[in-house]
Amino acid sequence: MKRHLPPLLFLFLLASTAVSAINHVNAETSSSAILRVNVERKISLLSGGYTMINDTFIFSNPEENGLKFTLTNYTLGVPKNYSEKLVYYEAYDGRGGLHITAFEDKGFKWLNLSFLEPIDLDCGEKYNFTVTLVFSGLIWRKTANLFYAVFPLYPSLTHEASFCNVTLILPSLAKLSENNYPRNIFVNKTVDFRILYNTTSFLPPYANYSSWVEFSDTTFKILRFLELKRELSIDSWGNIFATDFYELETVNVYSIDIILPSGATDISAYDAYGRYPKGRLDIVDKGYGTSVKIYLSEKLENSERIKVAVSYMLPSRKYIVMDGWQNYILNINITKPDVWIIYKVIASITLPEGASLTQGNPELNIETINPFQEKIILKRYNVTKFESLTLNVRYQYAIFWAALRPTFIAAIIVGSIIAILLSTKLTSRSEVPSPTPVSTETLKKFIEVCEEKVRITSEIEALEQQSMKGKISRKQYRLARKALEEQLSSLQKSFLDLKAKMEAAGRRYAEIIRRLEAIDTELEDIKRSMSDIETRYRLGEISAEERRNLHKEYESRREKAESIREEILLRLREEIL
Repeated sequence: MKRHLPPLLFLFLLASTAVSAINHVNAETSSSAILRVNVERKISLLSGGYTMINDTFIFSNPEENGLKFTLTNYTLGVPKNYSEKLVYYEAYDGRGGLHITAFEDKGFKWLNLSFLEPIDLDCGEKYNFTVTLVFSGLIWRKTANLFYAVFPLYPSLTHEASFCNVTLILPSLAKLSENNYPRNIFVNKTVDFRILYNTTSFLPPYANYSSWVEFSDTTFKILRFLELKRELSIDSWGNIFATDFYELETVNVYSIDIILPSGATDISAYDAYGRYPKGRLDIVDKGYGTSVKIYLSEKLENSERIKVAVSYMLPSRKYIVMDGWQNYILNINITKPDVWIIYKVIASITLPEGASLTQGNPELNIETINPFQEKIILKRYNVTKFESLTLNVRYQYAIFWAALRPTFIAAIIVGSIIAILLSTKLTSRSEVPSPTPVSTETLKKFIEVCEEKVRITSEIEALEQQSMKGKISRKQYRLARKALEEQLSSLQKSFLDLKAKMEAAGRRYAEIIRRLEAIDTELEDIKRSMSDIETRYRLGEISAEERRNLHKEYESRREKAESIREEILLRLREEIL
């Protein structure tokens, strides 16, 4: 029995092995042992608080192999402690983007790349592609202008790489000293310490190494969009009212850029301290959306967590299409972020009263506002800047609903007028005028005090509005308000003296005093309620439509109360004549 294979048989087996390698090679198995893989990693710390890693993989088939290889796919990993911060990834070569399938295994998030078509590498040939990874939350502020960043030092592969060059690029205005980075890992080759290098030969498989750097920069920003709540409301005539509520994490941020749906008009911005003047907004229609730059108020500049609201209107002809005599389609791009990621997006659409959703969508939740009105809600997490979140809603709406509410209100008003007229007639028949039990001088003075109280109260409200709009300084506001409040206090003393005289004159005048005081109390409650509405709106607790409706309701109540007060004072004037 021979101990050695014949030379021809040995060559045949070797050729068979080569053919097998050509047919089955992929980047995770046999090719890694034969093809040479080099990696160029660039780590960039971006203003906004993001970390971008670009890995360029270079495959080379050395001449000495004497074989042709075919690549169909490739897999690289991100350690789990970093994959949770991964907000975006893509891969591409000279021909375009590569398809990526993600899965988790063995403490890594693996990205399996499928090439557009098999890559054939003859002896001496090379092929390269690039993978881009974007992370958020790997940079944070330690002190006022000192920032700390951590990052994965090397790519995680399933095989050994021949070498890996790492380049760490700091922001353009960052300052770095020798003690702000691990000198056993990085080498500095520049005067300003903004670019650090590391070279490693024979990178082992499943590498999971971290590194860090500290740098100072007075201009470096951290801007994270934590949540966007976009509330749309369609009224009975098809008008679309919208309000966006943004919650952000900010460091060194003095302005923010947001994208509204195309065609937005009547744009206003608010924060917890009030409405922004038009001069603090830059608005540009870019076709795909309306860009709004908001220059934040000074009160928010040092805050690290802020809330901003933007209200606007949208043209119905652009977003609502009629499909039949009572069927409608709302098609709108809910958001296309101008930042890398928005962590949470909540979109809601309040349909007109009488409308109902006709086409279901498993992503949508339906909330009933009242028996005749529905609200559609969509929630989405981790929406990136390259995603276009479009919402298509089909609903049914009969046009007669538009006239139903005005008709109902008109009926109530007519009924109220008739009831008042009947009541007036009955009262005029049964009530016999009686002589004035108080002096004309007392009545005249009482009316003057009441009217003066109304005038001063109105001046205080006007002063508050001027202060909120920035037309007068805080010092001027305080001095003027103090003077008016002193006048009001003096009038209140006179009112109490006259009140005692009026109440002593009999039940009728006591009832008049009671009604006037009840009106004053109601007006104070209305004023306080309207202030609460503005606070709730700025905090995002109510929508723009709810805010408008509540304002209308309280304005109506205030006008009615003031009208009743004026009527009472008019009756008292008649007694003087």
